Amino acid sequence: MGLFLAISIVAVALTAWQVQVDRSVFERFFGARDPIGVMTVVAVVGVIAMAYLQGTSDYAVLGPGGWRNAVSIIAWAVPLLAAAAIGSDLLLRYAEDTNVAMPDALRFYPAIAVFVEIAFHAVPIAVLIAFLGMPTGFDATFWRIAIPVALIESVVQAVYATSIGTSVFSAVHLMVFGVVQVWIFWRFGFVWMLGFRLAYYFVWHVVWGVARLELLF
Repeated sequence: MGLFLAISIVAVALTAWQVQVDRSVFERFFGARDPIGVMTVVAVVGVIAMAYLQGTSDYAVLGPGGWRNAVSIIAWAVPLLAAAAIGSDLLLRYAEDTNVAMPDALRFYPAIAVFVEIAFHAVPIAVLIAFLGMPTGFDATFWRIAIPVALIESVVQAVYATSIGTSVFSAVHLMVFGVVQVWIFWRFGFVWMLGFRLAYYFVWHVVWGVARLELLF
């Protein structure tokens, strides 16, 4: 839990730093709400949810799967998912401001990644574990947890998409992404679930985010 607390503190600190530079990048996610306040509340709720999960289930900050296996999965799965997103951008054309520009991206995306993993994954999983119990494998309980949790981000992104095509792609893409995330959390722990998202964000939002402005606009 010390590692989880440290991650949460870093996320709040990065949010505070970005707010001092340009708080507008948070508006599409938080509206007029104070980003520092939102991140702080989510971090506190996340600590409670993670403590519950570690005490009652196999969902932990660091799971038993081993870092080598986690890195191996990230190394092949992230490029595949990012390539699909880049392909959809080339075909369907997301808005020019889809990605936060550099150097704000280096503060924003790590912070928002922690927010998403807590708000969309750790907390809902804790609630579902309380009602459904712990899965023992790819059983019915796993899917009763994984599908509703994956749907959260999938639906949010689909609703805020700028066209029917990008909405449909986002829904399907993030459904797959979300199920993979729930499995990584269960098998390898919160840290590696977060690492998976950060690697994906780096390719999709940072590397491609810079390149697409030159190539597409």
